Amino acid sequence: MLLEELLRCQIQEWYPAFRRHTVPTVLIPLPAAFLRYLAGQPAYPDPAAEGPSSPVPFLLPAVSSGRQPFANIHAQLPDPVSLLDRLNSDLLFGSGDDDYDPDADHPFRPAFPELEAAVDAAIAELGGAALPKLNWSAPKDATFMSADGTIKCTCFAEVAMLLRASDCVAHDLVSARRSCQDFVRPMDARPNAHESGGELNDMEKSDEPNEQGSVNADGSPSDSRETVEVGGKRKAQHSDVEDAPEEERTWVDDGFQYYLALRKWYPGLRPESEFRCFVRQQKLIAVSQRDPSAYYPSLPGWRAEVQPKIETFFEEVIEPQFASDNYTFDVYVRADGRVKLIDFNPWGGYTLPLLFTWEELEEEGREQELEFRVVMQQGAVRPGLMTAVPYDMLDWGEGSGWDVFLKKADEELSRQMNSLNGAS
Repeated sequence: MLLEELLRCQIQEWYPAFRRHTVPTVLIPLPAAFLRYLAGQPAYPDPAAEGPSSPVPFLLPAVSSGRQPFANIHAQLPDPVSLLDRLNSDLLFGSGDDDYDPDADHPFRPAFPELEAAVDAAIAELGGAALPKLNWSAPKDATFMSADGTIKCTCFAEVAMLLRASDCVAHDLVSARRSCQDFVRPMDARPNAHESGGELNDMEKSDEPNEQGSVNADGSPSDSRETVEVGGKRKAQHSDVEDAPEEERTWVDDGFQYYLALRKWYPGLRPESEFRCFVRQQKLIAVSQRDPSAYYPSLPGWRAEVQPKIETFFEEVIEPQFASDNYTFDVYVRADGRVKLIDFNPWGGYTLPLLFTWEELEEEGREQELEFRVVMQQGAVRPGLMTAVPYDMLDWGEGSGWDVFLKKADEELSRQMNSLNGAS
């Protein structure tokens, strides 16, 4: 995978050209402080601190709107064992104060008021609910954190929670560009792991991406001052920082601009209507059912009707406007036959081939005829290709976190019952 091919698949790069053919989206540039938060680092590190910063607890940002992800959830999500080690057992057995926030004064709890305002305004503009994603990936692996098992968000706190819990988002930050075969870290990269500046002042909502005038084709900055165009205004981001050792340099060190894309949420979408299309040497060579872990009885018969619509969409919309030779794109075919673009992904790398393998797709001569694969019967489904919940949530064995948690809960409940019996 080449870096230029990866960069073309960023949503802020392709969305302006395909706006009429895709989901309404609002793009918001993300400040370095929020990126550090997503990576588990202090959002606003102490400039006088020496050495690399240690990971911080899972804390949701402080919000000025008062809108938390769920009515009865607290900002910090502690592990089961430490939950009962607190002196106060109100978190488990109820509290008279529904507004109690145990992390209100936590030293590492960040606040992003300008970003929060921009996100909440964008969600309202999109109809009150949105799907979040970064340049390439959505937090689809973090659905275990949400109340309804989806990545639907109605406020900034929900967006932050899903992004912070997602390995897909972490991959965007840490590994996406470095996985390219031609990626070279610029020698003059200015590390900002210990940046002393605060949050950006230009968190303005924009439907247009910045031109990234300070980012070269290889993803590196052309100048130590990163210039971003937001809402038609050129603004510079200053980074007065000390040089750091190479081993401490991370994903924000070269000033690469990340975006939060908020996409309009449609509650009635059918998973069997989404397909992944594979393009090699600018030829559409294969199409796969997007969800390979389920059998949909209507798909085998519907395939013959859908295929020509996707081919026409590729020839008339995708091919004339997307410059890469090799890539994939996802589409949604509506009940009325219209095709909507969902996303672009690079060829190979971390992109899932679904019902194909990359070896199959790269065979010589495959460009001659389009192959369309769907799950044909119940027994032919493939297992899910991404873990839905952390392993710790599934491990109930002796000595596991859940085992210790339940034993402590029984002990605490017995203690309180004995105390009540003694008082009566």
